[in-house]
Amino acid sequence: MLPSLQKLAPRPPVPDQFRFVPAGWLLAALAAARIWLRGGSLGPLGIAGLVWSITPRKLRLAAVFLAAAAATVLAGALAAIALLAMQLT
Repeated sequence: MLPSLQKLAPRPPVPDQFRFVPAGWLLAALAAARIWLRGGSLGPLGIAGLVWSITPRKLRLAAVFLAAAAATVLAGALAAIALLAMQLT
């Protein structure tokens, strides 16, 4: 064999199955089209759902982390107020 052909790496095997993962913008466009065709109004929760569906995954994880941190701080503040109220009575 030629030396140049021996250096070529073997091709990876071709998968037998393909998995279809729709893009976020496609899902948002379909949801907007469905709302438009039904003639319904789009409320604040619907708009938030559309925005959430096209938001990148890392940004969604950061938003969930911040919401969990805010809920923890709120629960701690309520517990501190409850303990203060118990001490004053």
